[in-house]
Amino acid sequence: MKFLKPLSILSLVLLSFISCTSTRRVQLDLMRPADIHLDSRIERILLVDRSEPRQKTMGIIEGILTGESPHEDKAAVQQIISSMRNEIQSSPRFTVNSAARRIKGNSLSSAFPPQLTWATIRSLCREYNAQVVVSIEIFDSDFIITEGKRRVKKTVGSGDNKREIEVDEYYAEGVGNVKIGIRLYDNINQTIVDEQLLNNTNTWQAAADSKAGALAALISKSDATLELGRRVGRDYAFKIAPLPIQVARTYYRKSKKAPVLEKGTRLAEVGQWQEAIKTWKTGISIADNKRAGQLSYNVAVGYEVLGELDLAIEWAQKSYTQFGNKLARNYVSILEERKISEARLREQMR
Repeated sequence: MKFLKPLSILSLVLLSFISCTSTRRVQLDLMRPADIHLDSRIERILLVDRSEPRQKTMGIIEGILTGESPHEDKAAVQQIISSMRNEIQSSPRFTVNSAARRIKGNSLSSAFPPQLTWATIRSLCREYNAQVVVSIEIFDSDFIITEGKRRVKKTVGSGDNKREIEVDEYYAEGVGNVKIGIRLYDNINQTIVDEQLLNNTNTWQAAADSKAGALAALISKSDATLELGRRVGRDYAFKIAPLPIQVARTYYRKSKKAPVLEKGTRLAEVGQWQEAIKTWKTGISIADNKRAGQLSYNVAVGYEVLGELDLAIEWAQKSYTQFGNKLARNYVSILEERKISEARLREQMR
C-alpha cells in the first residue's frame, strides 16, 4: 500500500483576505479523505460498464427518442470510467482496473436494474484480481438547444473614427444533462456499499453574426455528454478514494510598525518555516495588538505548513482571543475541520 500525506476537507476553502498589510500565499499539498468509508482491507477496485441495454431493440428505441448516435452512450460511459480510473490511480490506498467487456443492464427507465448476483461479482473479482466492483448501471443523457437574436453593442473604426454601434447577434445555448446510476459491490463483505443516481447539468453558449454560425460554434451533444461524464467520474472518485489536493494559505507579509514580520516572511519564502516561526514569535511581546495578532496568525500558518495542527490551532486561537484578529477565528474552524479529516483519513488508510 502506498503511503499518505495529511488532508483537510474545509481546507478546500481558500483562506484569503484583503488588508492594508501586504500578504503572501503558500501552497499546501494535502490528502482528502473519501466520503464513503470502505472496509480497511480493500485495496483493489474494478470499474464495470453495465449500461448496455438488456435488449438490442431498447437501444434502438432510445436512439430514436433522444437523437443519439448508436455508440454515443457507450463512449460517454467509457469516459466516466476513464475519468474515475485516472483519479483513483492518484490515491495512495487503491489500485484500480476496468473490465474489458460491457454487461447488460441499462433500460429506458431511471430505476436501477436488479443487482448483479454475488456469483457474478465473485467471478469478476477473480478475473481482475479485485475486491470491490464499481458498476455503472444507468446512463441517460439529453441536450436541449435554444436559439435567438439580440441587439448588442459593437465598437467599429479606429482613432477619431472609433464609435460604438448596435448590431444584431445570433446566439445558441445548449443545456446538457446526464443521469448516471452507480452501485458499489463489496465482495469481501458481500454488501452493496453505495447506490446513487447522479445528475450533472451544464450550459454552453455560442454567438455569431448568423444563426448558422452560432449553431456551428456551439458544442456538440456528444462532446457535451463526454464532458459531463468526465465530471461525474472525477467526482465519484473523490467519494470513494482518499486523493491528493492542493490548497492555499495566506499570511501577513510585512508591516512598517513590525519589521520582524517581513524578516520572518523572507525565511518562510525560502522554506525555512521553523526559523520563520521563531522570528515572528520574537516580535509579539513588543508589538501592538494588531501587529501581535498578525504575528501570531503567521505562527499558526507556519505550524500548519509543518504539520503541527495542535500548535497551529493554539496560535490561531491566541491570535483571535488575545489580540482580536478576526481572520484567525475562521482559520481556527478550518484547522479543526482539517484535524477531524485527518482522523478519518488515518482510519481509511489503516
